[in-house]
Amino acid sequence: MTSLISVSDDLTFALSNSHFSYVFRVSPEGILEHLHYGGPLSDPLKVARHHRRTLRHVASTFQGGKYYSLSDTPQEYPSFGTSDYRFPAVHGRNADGNTIFSLHYVKHRIVQTKPKIKNLPSARGGDSETLIITLQDKLHRLRVELNYTVWKDHGVISRSVRFKNLSDKEIQLQHAFSSALDLPAGEYEIQHFHGTWAREFNEERTPVPHGRFVADSARGTSSAAHNPYVAVLQKGTTESYGRCYGTTLVYSGNFAIHVERGEFEDVRVLAGINPFNFHWRLKPGKGFSTPEALHAYSGEGLRGLSHHWHDFIREKITPERFKGMPRPTYLNTWEAAYFDVDENKVLELADKANDIGVDMLVLDDGWFEGRQDDTSSLGDWRADKTRFPSGIPDLAAKVKAKGLKFGIWFEPEMVNPRSQLFENHPDWILHVPGRVSSLGRNQLTLDLSRTEVQDYLFDEIDAVLSCGDIDYVKWDMNRNMTEVGSAALPRNRQRETSHRYILGLYKLLDRLVEKHPNVLFENCASGGNRFDLGMLSYMPQGWISDMCDPIGRLSIVGGASYLFPLDVMAAYIGPSPNHQNGRVSSIRTRFMAGAFCSARGVSLSEAEINSHESEIVEYMRFAKETADDMIGGGFDRVKNTGNEIAWQYTTADENTVYLAYFHILSAPNLPFRRTRLVGLDPNAKYKLDDGQSEIYSGDMLMESGMPMPQVGTGEKVPHVRYMPDGDFSSHIFVFRKVTG
Repeated sequence: MTSLISVSDDLTFALSNSHFSYVFRVSPEGILEHLHYGGPLSDPLKVARHHRRTLRHVASTFQGGKYYSLSDTPQEYPSFGTSDYRFPAVHGRNADGNTIFSLHYVKHRIVQTKPKIKNLPSARGGDSETLIITLQDKLHRLRVELNYTVWKDHGVISRSVRFKNLSDKEIQLQHAFSSALDLPAGEYEIQHFHGTWAREFNEERTPVPHGRFVADSARGTSSAAHNPYVAVLQKGTTESYGRCYGTTLVYSGNFAIHVERGEFEDVRVLAGINPFNFHWRLKPGKGFSTPEALHAYSGEGLRGLSHHWHDFIREKITPERFKGMPRPTYLNTWEAAYFDVDENKVLELADKANDIGVDMLVLDDGWFEGRQDDTSSLGDWRADKTRFPSGIPDLAAKVKAKGLKFGIWFEPEMVNPRSQLFENHPDWILHVPGRVSSLGRNQLTLDLSRTEVQDYLFDEIDAVLSCGDIDYVKWDMNRNMTEVGSAALPRNRQRETSHRYILGLYKLLDRLVEKHPNVLFENCASGGNRFDLGMLSYMPQGWISDMCDPIGRLSIVGGASYLFPLDVMAAYIGPSPNHQNGRVSSIRTRFMAGAFCSARGVSLSEAEINSHESEIVEYMRFAKETADDMIGGGFDRVKNTGNEIAWQYTTADENTVYLAYFHILSAPNLPFRRTRLVGLDPNAKYKLDDGQSEIYSGDMLMESGMPMPQVGTGEKVPHVRYMPDGDFSSHIFVFRKVTG
């Protein structure tokens, strides 16, 4: 493998592959100065230095050096108080009581293996190199190791930081970001994704303001309010044009991504743990590791950026055991029975699962001791003896005897006040002295920073999974943190609680997936309230939103697709009228909105299943037949006019192309529509798989476009393709590449 990292004699560092070059140097003063991040350079060590030292009136100069001010210097890991007034990457209190640290280059090394981050998930190495730069504040002996990893075949670079206190006095970290990226002056826009429950991943673009834009969470989760992803875009960027810089985190807790335009028009991006309500006491000799930050660059617009992310997440984030593995179709018991489940009901639904042709039955909420509604029993993870007298292992064996896989729902991180667990261990919840704990969905949050809580949950879940007949676990989490405090921590460490909780969660998940490597875990948090790369490091798929209405879900899937591949998304045909917004829609469109997700299923009442059984059988057959296709392919957003949305999915072997078209609101006398496909072989022929034997050239489909079906209520004309009449209509095209 050609070296991915090169270093000059004057300590210029270049990290390069065929997708990008990332270059910085050590200044004569020992400061890491950023030089270039963008398209690949043929000789990156000789990149031009655009930053000039000059006299800026009223600007402070670094340690008295003539013309050298950190306030306009692009840096790799800036600190505060030595002439840079922008928001710093690290801020803390030293033994003298002030907050001034000055980090200078000490040494570097390059390793071929990617070091793991202590107690935190991170991207896998392989065909990669890692540069480790050591900085130090010599006065207070704070050592800072910056880790940079570049992969041979991916347009992504990873950053993380390891702090160590080498002094004999305590240092208090008040914030410690995982990465800093200083971009040169230019016209930029911010792309980020905001939302709430059932309305996640709303794309918003805004010019980078003077001052600071912050997307963050202080909820204890990465949150549905602001997903931990921000892209800085060249002004005017489209799907196919523009320079794009994406930033995300492999972390599931309180995060912050800052984008700041400074007084000299430069733009700084900081990403890491949210500094709000964070404080870490670093005792002498102790260390602290930040979560991993990831950056991706594309010079070819948002489509190129998404493809970098999708390829990387599939290859380096989601569990290797499930990489390339098609997902089972399923019937979930929730909308069929809600809390009213028992053994007989589950076995009846297993028969119904066989009738509609799915692979797996999932037993959702309501199976454990005393659970008849959402006010009780969370934490008591034992099968209800009245409704499941033979227990879950016996039930799982009976379901599997019917030729199905078996899955089960847990919400391990929460507890109801009405539960045996809370009665026995009221101090096991997150709480603070003298305050009445707030409730969320009648729940309190267990304190996963405590080892005894982790052990209890491991033992309870392991007791169910160890029967060997559990194929799938839906891991739910329906509450954000309040009254964040831990009875197990001293007063001066209470602001460490949120991060310690996440470390405890990761430790629990590590133990479970190591002991049960063949169980398919699905991440759920009231939908997308914790849909991030930290959770996807343990769970190969996630429930992206509780919004099951297809029209409501289109923007959610489309927004999430800027970062996440559809391989990691689950979707099912939910009820109509929809429970979240009351909309009535067809089975067809309810399925189509999730047709390109890897995990597809059904969650409906038996009455609705029975009334639409032939349709459901047809779509579940399609889902099973395309299960291999929906892993590892390329997803593209090819049209969005507000009233029309079209998505393209191209299989990994590029032999099959799917085009889903959604028409939201119908109207009379509509114009003829077309959709141009992308990324095809212009010289190849593609046969439309609809029984009509139509064949199109790749260049025609890309340049002229595919005619879209008409929506209308009038007389149907021969030789015109039509969609179902009325609102919320959809159609899917399947093209097969002609070979031979």
